[in-house]
Amino acid sequence: MKYWIIFSFPFILVSCNDETADVPSNDNTIELDLTSLDDTNDNILIPNEGRQTKIKGVISGPQNLPLLINYIGQAGMENKGNITVNPDGTFDYSLEINSIGFYSIAYSQENSILLYLEPGSATEIHADGSNMFDTYELKEASDDSKLIKEYFSEYNTFAKKQQQVNSEMKSLDFSADQKREELIGKSEQNRSKFNEYKLAFIDSHAEAPMLAFLLDHLNPATELEYIKKIGESAQKSLQGTHYNDLVQKVVDSRVQTQVPQAAVPGQIAVGQMAPEIAFPNPDGETIKLSSLKGKLVLLDFWASWCKPCRMENPNVVRMYNKYKDKGFEVFSFSLDKDLSRWKNAIKQDGLIWPNHASDLKGWNTATIPMYGFNGIPFTVLIDKDGKIIETNLRGPALENKLISLLG
Repeated sequence: MKYWIIFSFPFILVSCNDETADVPSNDNTIELDLTSLDDTNDNILIPNEGRQTKIKGVISGPQNLPLLINYIGQAGMENKGNITVNPDGTFDYSLEINSIGFYSIAYSQENSILLYLEPGSATEIHADGSNMFDTYELKEASDDSKLIKEYFSEYNTFAKKQQQVNSEMKSLDFSADQKREELIGKSEQNRSKFNEYKLAFIDSHAEAPMLAFLLDHLNPATELEYIKKIGESAQKSLQGTHYNDLVQKVVDSRVQTQVPQAAVPGQIAVGQMAPEIAFPNPDGETIKLSSLKGKLVLLDFWASWCKPCRMENPNVVRMYNKYKDKGFEVFSFSLDKDLSRWKNAIKQDGLIWPNHASDLKGWNTATIPMYGFNGIPFTVLIDKDGKIIETNLRGPALENKLISLLG
């Protein structure tokens, strides 16, 4: 499996309200699209316009393909020319630019590197042509080009570790509870360590233009202040560019996900009895939420197509394994429409509890009028008598609540 960067930008939010939302893949692709706004003011004006920017270096094992230089512009990837690589792997290219910008050097979308270029700057790259991203070295480059390499090299290491954990997890059968819990703990440890690095990196490089590419690595529910920091940074470092306009749009969108929404008709309240759910499981047998009375129950609304749901699933599995012997149960209700995708996601994510139900109607599910939610993942914690204790618990908040209730 290769690890690469593709420069497109999905608006992945902390909750899903669209069945087309992406599911996390195992290719560790970093997606960032700084191209989607129609902006006529695309340049920061440079007093000495049209300055020659030099790009040179050595490609070992050059590919039998043109080496492209592409600009990430407002209309998408814009090819700025083909770089001739000599038989000995050397190349020397001049590009006339009059504004800062992000550029890729690429044999293909999957075999590319990202650079931040300034008018009149010089860049020297040494890389293996068969896998440029994993192998490239910057002998000379802008500060932001160096920061791009530093951060995404660290991210790449983290992604490889997580993929290894995922691979081991998929090989387990449902009875391997202890090994699964060990792997989930390892995954959480990897994620915690990388998150510490990520936030420290942002703090240390608060005005770096390349921070725009970190937006998709921040969770609005827990890292909103850092999302805002990147927005403030872009106002200075990317002022006057389409990059800044898109960053502000993304920041505003993610801030809005954390603004409390108006209550939906039928929305539940703490202290009331949880409405009954009685729908088929994956085998077509009707199961009821009320059958779990006497247990502390996490009612978890999710779907196979919901990326934040899939990202939260390892935490729910960990909580289930930790507290199932103390009277804790999970009742999962899926907003899927496709039975096979639902069943595959249950298996892939190791959702080993027996309580899985769905009416396979997506957002037309009968549970929305009963529970009044407008995004997933959405959880309801229900006490032994069937009364609602709290809603929308996940991550550390869920764990802390279970610790307070079950020790």
